[in-house]
Parts: sequence; structure tokens; C-alpha cells
Amino acid sequence: MADNRKYYYLKLKEDFFDSDELKILESQKDGYLYSNILLKLYLKSLSNAGRLMFRNVIPYTPEVLATLTGHQVGTVEKALDVFKRLGLIEVLDNGAIYMMDIQNFIGQSSSEADRQREYYNRMKAEKDALADPGTPKALPEVPVETPAPAEPKSNKAIKGYTSDFEEFWLIYPRKADKAQAYKKYKARLEDGFSHEQLCEAARNYAAQCKQDRTEDKYIKHGKTFLGESTPFLDYLPKEKPVQNEAEYDDNENPFGRSE
Repeated sequence: MADNRKYYYLKLKEDFFDSDELKILESQKDGYLYSNILLKLYLKSLSNAGRLMFRNVIPYTPEVLATLTGHQVGTVEKALDVFKRLGLIEVLDNGAIYMMDIQNFIGQSSSEADRQREYYNRMKAEKDALADPGTPKALPEVPVETPAPAEPKSNKAIKGYTSDFEEFWLIYPRKADKAQAYKKYKARLEDGFSHEQLCEAARNYAAQCKQDRTEDKYIKHGKTFLGESTPFLDYLPKEKPVQNEAEYDDNENPFGRSE
């Protein structure tokens, strides 16, 4: 059977690790871990021409990147800081991460200069759009060798999980017992809660855990967070009760009014 899948690859030169940036990077404490993270981010960004943003909407947080790269959150946070200082990445105000040298590692050598120029133009257009939100600007397209055609968002099950649940799972701060969490997720949808509400609750819970520096072992399992007792409701905005305006003045006795 023919394999119609699209493949992306990095084209690293033999002196890749001899660059000043990589030498400085690997001279740091845990520098070899940082270079491993860098390569994994390059690979992760290939399908979007070097831009890291989940579904072009949700920023990759250090917690999510730690899950994707298989490193500790603290290590990823330090690595990102070093990457920024070395000019290896640029993080925009909306959370988009641009891998600055990615265009040197993909496609034919003769097209590198053109792609590099188009890539910087795209990043500049996005930065300008963030600085002037009142004027919508389309991001220039950056060609990638043998790109996969964009597919409309669907909720088709992937490895037994829907894409909506995968989005929730990407946000949730603790990755444990995924199958049971998925059962609870579906149960809460059947109870009438929306996917957006569950994602918002997960996002708020993740932010609180990060702010409180909660150890992983004390973070609720997804199945507990989405359990029948609905603890996730604590992380959704509370609806304020609507007070009916009185039909009489505050100083007036309502029982003394004449008809």
C-alpha cells in the first residue's frame, strides 16, 4: 500500500555544533540538555515553517513543551531563557515562538536566502499586527519543502481520543492516567458542559499550579479534576446573581403605598 504521508526533516551541516551559539549553549550547566531541547523544537516547528503555536492559536507553555520534549519544566524554562539570549528563538507577545535559524536547515541550499527573507517578513508582519491590533494583517506564507496540506479542524478520534480532548490534555498540567481522564471528559460533555468550559477550567488550574509552584504529585489527576463532584467548577468564572430593581425608592415603605 502506498505511503501518502508527508515527512519533514532537518538538514544539519557537519559543523552545526561548532557554531558560536551552540558552543556557548552546551558550555552552560545542563547545556547538553538544552541542545537536545533545541533540536526537538526545531523538529516540532518544521510543519509550520519554524513557528511554534498549537493550532495557530494556543501558545506552547513551558509545561506543554516539557511534556513534548521529555524534560523537566524547570529545565525547559531555563533553556528557553538561554535560547532567547543567544538569539536562537524569538517569543512574540501572543506567545508564538519563532525558531530563528530554522530556514537554514530545510529545503535546497539555493533557496535558503529567499526562505530566510520570507520567514523574517512573516515574523515582522505578526509583530506589527500585535503592536497595532486595530489593523488586521495577513501573515505572509512561508514555503516549506513538500508541505502537508492544511486540514480543517475536526473532532476525529486519534488513537482513541478526540482532537478536542487532545487539546484539553495539552493544556492540563498533569499527564497521568489519560484513558480514565478521557472517560470523565466525555461524561462531563454528556452532563452539558462544553469543551470550551473544560479547557478554560484546565487553563486556569494550570496557571494556579504554576503560580503556587505546586509539586506534580499534588496536582490533581485529570480523572479527579473532571470527576462527578466537578472540582473543575472552582476554576470557572462564577455567575453573579441578577438583582431585580425595586419599583419603589429605597426610603419608601412598599407596604404603605397607595394604589
